[in-house]
Amino acid sequence: MSIDSSSRVAVLDLTHGGIVLARTLSDFVKSVTAIDVYKTLDPEILESLGNEGIKTSVEPIDVSGFDIIVAPVHLDSNYPMLIGAVGKGIPVITHHEAAGGILSQLYGKALENKTLIELTGTKAKTSTAHLLAGILSRDRKVVSHTSRGVEDWSTGSVLKKGLSITPASILNVMDAVADAKLEPDVIIFEISLGGTGYADIGVITTIS
Repeated sequence: MSIDSSSRVAVLDLTHGGIVLARTLSDFVKSVTAIDVYKTLDPEILESLGNEGIKTSVEPIDVSGFDIIVAPVHLDSNYPMLIGAVGKGIPVITHHEAAGGILSQLYGKALENKTLIELTGTKAKTSTAHLLAGILSRDRKVVSHTSRGVEDWSTGSVLKKGLSITPASILNVMDAVADAKLEPDVIIFEISLGGTGYADIGVITTIS
């Protein structure tokens, strides 16, 4: 299910990357409603989203007005809006799928002739990403995003620190690369709980 300019989208869970997804989607879809499922956000953040034209709620709401529901893979399947979506036949996609779709729509041209690698797994994601980056950077320009930060392996510099490894953070990484005016050959992403499906190569370190 693709997200397009006519889509009315509900983004569930603002704690784990939902804010980034909601803000990015609001630039090119008809409407976005952001649901603070865990009720953890500061009211000022919700107010800021509202000022940007993004409706917000800390309670589940009726899904009838939406074309697509975006929910994280770990959200309880008994959450009322998910139950409502299934009952009304409204498509539900994951945060991972949404991030992949946004990459395709907004960054597809910029990613032409670049190799994207996504790593996920319960253990050894960061170390595996660094091992790959170290090998590939011997004859290619490499940028990696791990829990250590966004790193340019050509210069040894850190472009950005403090990003999470939720799928939505990929979008922040792309912005950081663009701001630094870099043209890497390879971009390596460490992602929690799965991949976006947009990468050229996917790596699962371990599931035990």
